[in-house]
Amino acid sequence: MEQILVFTATYNEAENIEDLIISIFEYLQDVEMLIIDDASPDGTGNILEGLSQRHKHLNIIHRPRKLGLGTAHKLAMKYAIKNNFDILITMDADFSHHPKYLKKMLSLMMNNDFVTGSRYIKGGGQNYGMYRKTLSVAANFLARNLLDIPLKECTTSYRGFRVSILKATNLDSIHSEGYSFFVESIYYICRLTNKIDEFPIFFSDRQSGISKISKLEIFKSVLCLCKLFFNRIFPQKSNKEFQNYKQSSIKCPKCISYYQTQTSKNIKNSNYQLSSNLETKFQCLQCGTIYT
Repeated sequence: MEQILVFTATYNEAENIEDLIISIFEYLQDVEMLIIDDASPDGTGNILEGLSQRHKHLNIIHRPRKLGLGTAHKLAMKYAIKNNFDILITMDADFSHHPKYLKKMLSLMMNNDFVTGSRYIKGGGQNYGMYRKTLSVAANFLARNLLDIPLKECTTSYRGFRVSILKATNLDSIHSEGYSFFVESIYYICRLTNKIDEFPIFFSDRQSGISKISKLEIFKSVLCLCKLFFNRIFPQKSNKEFQNYKQSSIKCPKCISYYQTQTSKNIKNSNYQLSSNLETKFQCLQCGTIYT
């Protein structure tokens, strides 16, 4: 029997998270759940701790501050690899991705390496306002055409991955943060496999709380698209590193986590240095420590 991990990241989801967890386990009984909370000030972390005492298949990672959506998803991917799962499903925590689609996702994963829920194929849709709808349509059109992605949906995080395809991907080379991470990750996944599919979903506006998409996120997404388009038109030798990549097993010197990534961030304020002879910089995906 295949081992399945369902993941979501939380930040200020106290009004949604309990209902979501209950709903996921109603639709899929024999799965593990991973939730990464970025020190939500609204008490989401405390709610999760209480729920984990009642649900033995619920795993919680508390991060000490807001480290970002992209690093949370990268951590979930590395968690799935290290813990020998076969399938990873990612989704939002605000009920915009309804758990009722999980069984359809899993059925399609039986014959594919990557599957995404789609608002932009027949039967799919969305119910948010004109501004967000226009923004989403434009982002998907640009990603699809500039990056030659053979899917209608490129930006949602409601996705299923074969962990074997994640093992073949150099996750450390994906440096995008926030929502740009979803575009960059699907770009490289689609370069590694043609066993991909999408199915219609209705994307509902969040059940409770407020949207976290900012103008800065939009700007970063545009920059990410430009970078990937340049990479596609003028491929570099380093592109080969996305195939047959061996994941690192270094531990974080602060929290002893195995979940870290190579980073280009400034390290001059770091308090941790494993060796002065090592030039590679790392960031712990669990606590945020940057070290060499």
